[in-house]
Amino acid sequence: MNSQRIQTAKKIIRQNFCFYAAGLLLILGMKYFYSNAESDHLIWILAPIAKWVELLSGIAFEYAPGAGYANHSLRLLIAPTCSGVQFMIITFTLFLFSFVHRITPSAHTSHANSIFLRYVKGFCWLIISMILSYLLTIFVNGLRIITAIYLPALLGEEIYRGFLTPDRLHTMIGIVVYFTALLAIYRVTDFFFSKSKYSGNGRKSNAYLPQLVRRCLPPVFWYFAIALGVPFVNNAYSKNTEKFTELTILIICCCLVILMLYGLLFAVRKLFRKLQ
Repeated sequence: MNSQRIQTAKKIIRQNFCFYAAGLLLILGMKYFYSNAESDHLIWILAPIAKWVELLSGIAFEYAPGAGYANHSLRLLIAPTCSGVQFMIITFTLFLFSFVHRITPSAHTSHANSIFLRYVKGFCWLIISMILSYLLTIFVNGLRIITAIYLPALLGEEIYRGFLTPDRLHTMIGIVVYFTALLAIYRVTDFFFSKSKYSGNGRKSNAYLPQLVRRCLPPVFWYFAIALGVPFVNNAYSKNTEKFTELTILIICCCLVILMLYGLLFAVRKLFRKLQ
């Protein structure tokens, strides 16, 4: 069984290698661009996010060259670090690497038309993945900013005791919103593919744990790989060990809590179905 799965995985990688390679080049390009980008280079994403936040909250923002979108009276700033480009990269990666093999039919024949159709579908999905990740980043990041504005005010200053500081609360809000959104995005997309003609080779297991793992593993893997793995490879740990360690602990703890709640909801849902 394991050898069969390995052979299937190798076949999928071989058949979709060009899409994976193209996606990897795009990801590296976006990471390089973002690492060197200033606010003037990120207007394409900061502007719609500012408008979305303004629509949700009624708080007006204006562009401050070299800084971002600001509300001076409330001392709020949507800066390049708030752009959500990293979330867009993770979402794009999730869409492409988790689903492109399900939209491209297996090459059972070497007929030119069949091969051409596979390439068309694969590269169309690559473009769609980029567009969806951009739109979802604007939507989710706007919700994150709104939460970061109103939640601390709702909880009050007395919550900042001991370990919890304003910066740590801000980071935790980002982790919770982004990771929860990734789980939801994957679940909705997987549901779409399962119900469509592009169901691929995916088979649902009747076992509780395999179903839960299958639904959680891709977003968990890509989130940790890009949020922690890439910075670690780029020597973020050695440059600021304390900050990187703290971020790692916050990500692991927040994600574990979300996964436990997700598993609990999943179990309750299965139990409710059995009782019907």
